[in-house]
Amino acid sequence: MRTSREQVAANRENIVASAGRQFRRRGFDGVTIADVMKAAGLTHGGFYGYFDSKEALEAVVCARGTADSVAAVDAAAADGTGDGGADAAPALERFVRDYVSAAHRDMPEDGCTVGALARDAGRSPVEIQRAFASGVTGMAEALTRLRNLDTAEPEQGSAPDFAALSTMIGALTLARAVAEADPALSETILRTAREHIT
Repeated sequence: MRTSREQVAANRENIVASAGRQFRRRGFDGVTIADVMKAAGLTHGGFYGYFDSKEALEAVVCARGTADSVAAVDAAAADGTGDGGADAAPALERFVRDYVSAAHRDMPEDGCTVGALARDAGRSPVEIQRAFASGVTGMAEALTRLRNLDTAEPEQGSAPDFAALSTMIGALTLARAVAEADPALSETILRTAREHIT
C-alpha cells in the first residue's frame, strides 16, 4: 500500500520532532536512528525513505530548532510591551527569568536547541555549525530588540547582544553539568546569571 504525500510529510515532521526532543535531551551521540524511529512510532528500516543519513536528520533538526529559538525570543519581544498586569517586569527580565531557570535546566527536551546542543554542534560537520551560526546570530539580534523594549530611547542599529546570549547559554550549560552533584551550585549559577544580565 502506497503512503500518501500528506502521510509522508506528516511522518517526516514526526521524525524531526521526535529526534529534536531526544537530541536536546541526550545529545547527537546518545541517540540512534532506532531510538528516533521508535519514538516516532515508525520502523527503523523506514528511516532512509525520509533522510539519507543521521547527519542529514541532525542538520534538519538544528536548522528547525535554532529557528524556533530565535522565534521564541521574538515572541517575547512581541509580547514585551506588557499590559501592566501581574507580571509587569521588563520584557528582557521576563525572558531571561524563564530561559535561565531550573525548569529549563531540567527539561532540555522542551527547551532551546541552541542551549541544549551547542557542545554537539561544535563537534559536528559544517552544515550543522552553519545552522547554529544563524541561530546564535538571530538570538543575539532578538535579545537586542528585547532589551531595547525596556529602554526609554532605544539605540538604532544596536549590535547583537552576544554577551547576554553567551551568559544565558553558558549558565544553562554549567547548571546542567553540576545539577545532580551540587544542586545548590547549579541554582547559584542560574541566579547570578539572571542578575548579571538584568
